[in-house]
Amino acid sequence: MGKNLKMFTCFMKVMLNDETEIEKIIPDMYEENFYEIDIDYLKENQIYNLLIDIDGTIIKVDDTFVTSKLKRKFKCFKEKNINVCLLSNNNEERVKPVAFALDVDYLSNAMKPKKEAFEKGLKILRSSKENTAMVGDQMMSDIKGANEYGLYSILVRPIDKHNNIKTGVSRILQNKMENHLKKLKKFDRNKFYRREIK
Repeated sequence: MGKNLKMFTCFMKVMLNDETEIEKIIPDMYEENFYEIDIDYLKENQIYNLLIDIDGTIIKVDDTFVTSKLKRKFKCFKEKNINVCLLSNNNEERVKPVAFALDVDYLSNAMKPKKEAFEKGLKILRSSKENTAMVGDQMMSDIKGANEYGLYSILVRPIDKHNNIKTGVSRILQNKMENHLKKLKKFDRNKFYRREIK
């Protein structure tokens, strides 16, 4: 099953109250933005590796400008011995400049939420599932894929409201899902939290 079909199927199942599918898209941690992620908390719980989405998570969609604030955050990861690999469904031309500016490894055309994306990401990091978390802004790709694969999943609010055709469709569907999940008392976009790391 292709990634787009996999995500749309996920959307339909959630809207039909499929409990198993709902659990797959609920993140272990939910933060207001990427910068709020507590690195020390992750390290204390043996998370030493991060797979990080790009579009909407750390940089505006279709933008390649890396801010000094973002560089400082990634420098902090290095200083605290946190290994990072950018994991993006976008193409090499989009992903490589960002990875170069941040001096980290990357995987473009990843095909999240397919498990192959996370397998390749862990291989690049030379890490295990137990010591790795996925950070992203999309429930149906970043979070669903991470949860299915057995990684600690971290959802952040999108860095900006701008979307392109690809991300815009996913955002519309996610907004509908979030509204539905709030009615079911499963997820509230205004309530940030973190589950204990097992």
